[in-house]
Amino acid sequence: MGTVKKKKKVEKNTIVPSTSVSETGISFKIICPLPKIPEEAIRIDLEGTQLIISTLNHDTATVQKITVPENSYICKKKFSDGVLEIILERPF
Repeated sequence: MGTVKKKKKVEKNTIVPSTSVSETGISFKIICPLPKIPEEAIRIDLEGTQLIISTLNHDTATVQKITVPENSYICKKKFSDGVLEIILERPF
């Protein structure tokens, strides 16, 4: 019989960053400060009505879920000086 190896469980510190959302007509502007996070560690997913911003940097994970209107799409995204800015638009 073989031996069963247990996988080591790596615990991560999970942080939910403060995020601001503002609406202007058909667009939404989302500002999420992510200091000390490199751009390549940022992941942005739009799943139905959920915009998910997540990062993994060394031993710290950040996750932010934001409910957005149905059929919204990412129009623009910019990361500069530790601040992520996303512009979403919704169809007319």
